[in-house]
Amino acid sequence: MEEKKYQLLTLKEAAEYLRMHKGSLYRLLENEKTDIPAIKLGGKWLFNLESLNKYLNEKEVQHQS
Repeated sequence: MEEKKYQLLTLKEAAEYLRMHKGSLYRLLENEKTDIPAIKLGGKWLFNLESLNKYLNEKEVQHQS
């Protein structure tokens, strides 16, 4: 069985990738006011780059309809 490797981003890296301030992203996640895919492990937010890209593609398609 092939093991899947994930490219995980920290909160700071994800915010930079999404072109947001990290404080804004943090507040969205903590207040559960977003559907941005993320997991919280050991008190830290982590983001799977593949999931972020899928999320962005879905949002782009929604706005084109």
